[in-house]
Amino acid sequence: MSDERTRLAARGAHAVGKSPARPARNLPADRAPSPALVGLLVRDMYALRDGERASAVLARLAAPLRALGPDARLDRAAARLAEADALEARVRGADLEAVRAVAAIALDVEALLRAIAREAP
Repeated sequence: MSDERTRLAARGAHAVGKSPARPARNLPADRAPSPALVGLLVRDMYALRDGERASAVLARLAAPLRALGPDARLDRAAARLAEADALEARVRGADLEAVRAVAAIALDVEALLRAIAREAP
């Protein structure tokens, strides 16, 4: 992997992977999450940077990565974030099933982007 690809992938992993995954990791398994924790997940998935969705941030950051060559993991991450976008209203309404689904998506996206970032040439 080129230094440029590694740098771009690391930036995406930090911007889109780390932030939404943080509240996702803290969801309690045995009870409903607090409204504050749901609020953090909502913010990090749907208003990440200047009100941008995580999916929009990934699309912007992935464009130069795609120019360096295709990677199915980027496509998978984008598809997973589209799934999260479709659940937004339910997550904002604190629907537990949707909150857990979006948390799983956030963790999956983080893993995909981190895998790209740490891949050796």
